[in-house]
Amino acid sequence: MPSAESEAVSLFRSKPVSEIRNVEASTRAQIQLKQEELRQLVGTRYRDLIDSADSIVLMKNYSQSIASNLSSINSAIRSLSSETPKFNSNPNLTRARTYGIACRVKYLVDTPENIWGCLDESMFLEAAARYSRAKHVHDRLMNNEDRGELSILSSFPLLQHQWQIVESFKAQISQRGRDRLLEQRGLPISAYADALAGVAVIDELDPKQVLSLFLDTRKSWISQTLGTCAHNHNATCDDVVSVFCEVLSIIQITVGQVGELFLRVLNDMPSFYKVISGSPPASQLFGGIPNPDEEVRLWQLFRDKLESVMVMLDKEYIARACSLWLKECGRELVNKINGRYLIDSIGSGQELALAEKSIRVTVESKTVLAGSLEWLKSVFGSEIELPWTRIRELVLEDESDLWDQIFEDAFVRRMKMIMDVGFEDLTRVVNVVESTRAIGENYSGGQIDFQGYLNRPSTGGGVWFIESNAKKVGVLSGFKAPSEENDFQTCLNAYFGPQVSQIRDAVDSRCQSILEDLLSFLESPKAALRLRDLAPYLQNKCYESMSTILVQLRSELDNLYGAMENANKEGQPLPPAIIVERSLFIGRLLFAFQNHSKHIPVILGSLRFWVNETVVSVVFDKLPSLLRQQSRVTADSPVSDSLGRQTPIGTKRRTSLATAALLGAGETASPKLEEFNRLTRDLCIRAHNLWILWLSDELSTIVSRYLGQDDALSSTTPLRGWEETVVKQEQADEGQSEMKISLPSMPSLYIMSFLFRACEEVHRIGGHVLDKMILQKFALRLLEKVCKLLEILLDFSLLLSNVEVETDSQVLVNWWNGQGDVHWAVQEDWEGIAYSAKELNIVVRHMYREINQVADFLAKEGAKGNSTDFERAPKEITGLLRLDRIGLS
Repeated sequence: MPSAESEAVSLFRSKPVSEIRNVEASTRAQIQLKQEELRQLVGTRYRDLIDSADSIVLMKNYSQSIASNLSSINSAIRSLSSETPKFNSNPNLTRARTYGIACRVKYLVDTPENIWGCLDESMFLEAAARYSRAKHVHDRLMNNEDRGELSILSSFPLLQHQWQIVESFKAQISQRGRDRLLEQRGLPISAYADALAGVAVIDELDPKQVLSLFLDTRKSWISQTLGTCAHNHNATCDDVVSVFCEVLSIIQITVGQVGELFLRVLNDMPSFYKVISGSPPASQLFGGIPNPDEEVRLWQLFRDKLESVMVMLDKEYIARACSLWLKECGRELVNKINGRYLIDSIGSGQELALAEKSIRVTVESKTVLAGSLEWLKSVFGSEIELPWTRIRELVLEDESDLWDQIFEDAFVRRMKMIMDVGFEDLTRVVNVVESTRAIGENYSGGQIDFQGYLNRPSTGGGVWFIESNAKKVGVLSGFKAPSEENDFQTCLNAYFGPQVSQIRDAVDSRCQSILEDLLSFLESPKAALRLRDLAPYLQNKCYESMSTILVQLRSELDNLYGAMENANKEGQPLPPAIIVERSLFIGRLLFAFQNHSKHIPVILGSLRFWVNETVVSVVFDKLPSLLRQQSRVTADSPVSDSLGRQTPIGTKRRTSLATAALLGAGETASPKLEEFNRLTRDLCIRAHNLWILWLSDELSTIVSRYLGQDDALSSTTPLRGWEETVVKQEQADEGQSEMKISLPSMPSLYIMSFLFRACEEVHRIGGHVLDKMILQKFALRLLEKVCKLLEILLDFSLLLSNVEVETDSQVLVNWWNGQGDVHWAVQEDWEGIAYSAKELNIVVRHMYREINQVADFLAKEGAKGNSTDFERAPKEITGLLRLDRIGLS
């Protein structure tokens, strides 16, 4: 104690109070921990000590009993005399019974070791049989106890404890047998037959329950295999396909083994019945037991009952059970597992096609069913080339394919999902609204002068169609792009611009990818059935996606029309020139979708185009738009090969399952194609109509201003440069009449400038690539503006009486003379002109343009299509050519 106190004092002197408290806390914690460990140790050892004490007491009692028995035996042996005893006709019956009971007790004592040995050797039927025989021996002993013949429990007190040990093996035998059934692959059919027989004996199952047990364990195989793959969120397409093939192998092997285990074919007994019915003579099963007559009788009754239960299953029942099991496994294979579909790991139609090939190879493989080949050979008497087909006929009694039962619908649904994703990606990538609003986004404010708009630099000009050699060798002859086709593409790209070309190419690229994916998926024996389901689906999805884009463009056009109405109001953010440019951008984009998309018309067209969509798309791209509007390529259209021979497109395709299905489809295009073309054409015309309205209004304003400043129009006398023209007309009743008219020697420069400016703008926004309806609407709009100018000039306030009108339009002359119907678009304006001119003396005559022979010559050359030098001509000549082309003259 003094030393402890001195240590404590020194501790307080050398250490601060905080550290001393920490030491105290740590020490107390260690003390409590040691106390807890000691308490647990003492408690555990105490329980073990109690158990050991009970065992020691029993061991002591057993040992004393054995020592006493050995002493009595020794004394009896020593008491025997050396002489041979006389035969006693009355043996000691009690002694014999005791010996028999002892042998039976020994049988029970040896049973656990015997069963353990059987289980270690996977001899489940023998283990179950040994348990059953031990139960018969125990029942015999207990029956003797009940009759009071001998107090067995008093003589053998360990019997009750020993039987509890033996009885515990019943559950072990059942569980170990079922575990054996769950072991995958590598086991012979005899091992499964023995495990099933052992479980059937120990659990008292009938054959239907045994078959259900076998199928359930195999379903557990499948669930385990699928669950392992489902938990792997990084599983690739190859991993999933591998799992599919493995599950199919389990299904095939299981159905084959069901046939071998339960199906009786010819006179051969199935393996399961052969194993469970086989047993050595009953007298050999109770070795070491004297006079086992009662045990043999009980065993024979057990065997008779077992044989009465183990009847042969009907072939129809086996087929129904296997078919139902197969359907359940198929549903589990393609349904959600842990919240996801395994098939979703397959991301493209090409991968689906490869997966299908792998699965079909697995189904048709002999390697998978190698364990059943000998059984099949014994059944059919020869080598089997298609084992699964034979097993399906024998066991399932059905000719349906595994692919049809399990995968076909799931793969078709997955292909639809892949197409959905592709078109969703298309609508997400192609943002037409953003692209449209990007035009003029750098506008800094201020008004854009119309004259500046007219004088803006050209970005490449319009497209002049070139007559290629197609007329000489056929419309579709030769797929090698000549230089003139390259020129056409260059002009076309210049007309579209980079944004339109980019959007069109993006749409084409995704449509091509989706179509190629589908064509890859159609390479299957199910091509025809899939085509009937997937072709309309693809066409509908393509139409819906493009319709979504068209709806966006229509909405944007509505906004542009509304902005144009408010263009001259204060606070308008955009000038009319930018609004018109956006409208023209939409028009070019719609025109590109309608006439220069490679894959939209292929998808929405006849399915025969799909046989080789690349060739078809090239053909469509090479055709001029006007020609494409008049005719469409069919699958049997002639194509010139490298030697110039005419060959139908369909005959040049490689033969395949998909090709056969496509060529067997109808030639009729989807109604969606016509609807799509109509919508795009209407929207394209509407987009250009905004440009027509604005340009014609602005040009007419300029011409009206110039005409108002021309004093010559109000002069009543012929001016310098006018010529007198004599018109003679022979009449039958009045003879010959003559009329002299003073007319200008050339058309009005203002009107010519008006028309040239209009033609120049036509050329700027696309030239004759434009739809003919757009050009006609533009021409009618210009005519309407000219008529309004004439109406203003013919106003009575000008005090004119004699008016002479020269025009190079024979149509106007005919209208004035009452010949032909006035076009509906200018009917109202024409009636206004006629009303204003009813008090005037107006002479209208047709003017031939002899003074412009150069322009006439070039116009004729242009009509022949042999000249490509129009762009080098002066603007005036170019304008006349355009007037000739669009029919204004």
